[in-house]
Amino acid sequence: MAAKDPYRSHIRGDAEKTTYWRHGEPPCYDNSAFEEGRSKVWPSGSLEEIVQNLVKTWEMEMSHKCHVEDVKTVDHQLFTLAVNGRTSKSVDEVVRTGTYNILLQSEAPCAYYDSSKENFESSHHTFHHAFNNKFPWEVLQVYSGPPVVVFKWRHWGRMKGEFRGHAATGELVEIIGVAVATVNSELKLTSVEVYFDQEQFLKKLCKGKKSSLENVNANASLK
Repeated sequence: MAAKDPYRSHIRGDAEKTTYWRHGEPPCYDNSAFEEGRSKVWPSGSLEEIVQNLVKTWEMEMSHKCHVEDVKTVDHQLFTLAVNGRTSKSVDEVVRTGTYNILLQSEAPCAYYDSSKENFESSHHTFHHAFNNKFPWEVLQVYSGPPVVVFKWRHWGRMKGEFRGHAATGELVEIIGVAVATVNSELKLTSVEVYFDQEQFLKKLCKGKKSSLENVNANASLK
């Protein structure tokens, strides 16, 4: 049996015996990139650790559980996710579309990445390939406690694969953002608002030399 993940709940145990996993089995995370690259080590039981682990578990469920009823980190009736003040999405939409597409949605077509033309599988392939499956996330600071939790976060990884035909640079790509998460008395998420510079993040992924083959990566992730 795989060891318990130190940062994520709701992966194994009796409560997950009937869970429908997207890839047929529970995920097994390699946490080494997180442990080596994080800037903060929060005390056990601290508010910061609780928030960090809740978000990591939520992301795991959104990415690996097929059925909304198997998701345990959110209030199914109330949960919404909004990015940079745009239209909120329900838990059903997040599970179906994928977190990358929701977080990178834009009001107008984006030259770097158009989430309206992507699906769950293509988006995950694109970013997992660019970061070689190593794109960890951490909490940098928590400004307020429940029920409204406001916190600063960091996502980072080295670009070791191409992105939309742009060659890998090997550079560290980092995103700093802020989130406002509302939780109920059971610490289940009822809403999340995320704020970060989407364009700056995507520009960093497009710094590498562009392939001369037209549309080389446009549909690669759908094959």
